[in-house]
Amino acid sequence: MARGSIWRKPLNWPGPKTDKPLLKLKREHSIAVIVLVALALLAFGLNFLKGIDLLQRRNVYHVMYANAQGLGDASPLLYKGLKIGQVQQLQLAEDGSGLIQVTYQVNQRSLFIPKDSKVIISGDLFGKWAILEPGVSKEPAEVGSFLEGNTQPSLTESVAANIDPLKRKAEGMIASVDSVLTSLQAILNPGTIGDIDSSFTSVRRTLETLERTAKRVDDLVAAESMALRATIENMEKLSRSLADNRDEMDRIFSNLDTLAASLASGRMDRALENMAQASDQMKTLMERLNSGQGTMGKLMTNDSLYNNLTAASAELDLLLEDLRVNPNRYFSVFGKKDRLPKLSDADVKRIQQAMQEQR
Repeated sequence: MARGSIWRKPLNWPGPKTDKPLLKLKREHSIAVIVLVALALLAFGLNFLKGIDLLQRRNVYHVMYANAQGLGDASPLLYKGLKIGQVQQLQLAEDGSGLIQVTYQVNQRSLFIPKDSKVIISGDLFGKWAILEPGVSKEPAEVGSFLEGNTQPSLTESVAANIDPLKRKAEGMIASVDSVLTSLQAILNPGTIGDIDSSFTSVRRTLETLERTAKRVDDLVAAESMALRATIENMEKLSRSLADNRDEMDRIFSNLDTLAASLASGRMDRALENMAQASDQMKTLMERLNSGQGTMGKLMTNDSLYNNLTAASAELDLLLEDLRVNPNRYFSVFGKKDRLPKLSDADVKRIQQAMQEQR
C-alpha cells in the first residue's frame, strides 16, 4: 500500500454483530436491581418512621409486664429524659402466664445498663413511654436478657383512684342525707309540730317570767338603794380608817415580822428540838412501863399485887363478918368468952371450901 493512500474497510469485513438477546438480559437485571433497591428503601423508610435505624448497632432487652396498655411499637425508651431507644415488639409470653413480653431496642452503645435495672411504663393523657432506671449492680445486663419491669399509674388512673373514694363518700353522704330527710319527714308530723309550738309557747312564758323577775329586782334595788348607799359609805369609812391607821398597821406588821424573824432565828428550832427530846423520853418511859421495868412497870405488868390485895380484902371481909357475929371471941367485957361461938357466913363458906378440897 502506498504512502498517503487511505485504507478502506472491505465490504465483507467481519464487524461487530448486534446481539439483541444480550440487550434484553441487561434490561431485566436493571429492573431487578431497581426493585430490590426500592424494597430496601421501603424497609429502611418504614423502620426509620418507627424510630429504628438499621445503620446502627442495636442492643435488645426484654421486659415482662402484667399490663402494657397504651404501649405500642416505636414507643420511646427514655433515660433521664433522653431518648435512648424504643419498643421493638410486643407479644404474649411463651410460657402461657398471660404476661406481656416487650422487647426494647437500645441505640446508645456507650450506656452502661446494670443487670438489676428496671424499665417502668409511664405516660399521660397523650401517650405512653418507658423509663429506664439503672440499678446499683456492677455487672452489666447481657444483650437479650430480661430486665425487671414495673408500671406507674397514669394521670387518668391517679385521678380515678383519688376520685373513686370521693365518689363512694359522696354516695354514702347522699344516702345519709336521704335517711336524715326521711327521718325529719317522719318526725315533722302534725303532733310533733304541735309539740314544737307548745315548746315555743313555754319559752315565751319563761321569758315573760324572767322579765317580771327582772322588774322586781329593779324595784328591790330601787327600794334598798338607801341601804346600799349606807353600806357603800360604811365601806368608804372603813377604807379611810385603814388609811388613817396605816402607821399602826405598819407597826403591827413590823412586830409580826420581828416575831417571825425571832422564830426563824432558832427559837422555833430549839422548841421543836425540846419537843422531840420530850417525845423520845416519853417513848422510852412507855417502853420501860410496857416491859415491866420499875415499880410502875411491875404494877402494870404483874397482877400478883392485885391478887394479893383481892385476897386480903376477902380475908378482911371475913374477919369483919366474924367480928360482927362473934364479938365475944375477940372482946370480953367481964373476962369471959363464949363457949359455943356462933358460926358466921364466912365460917360456913370456909368449911364448905375445905370439904370440897378434901373431896
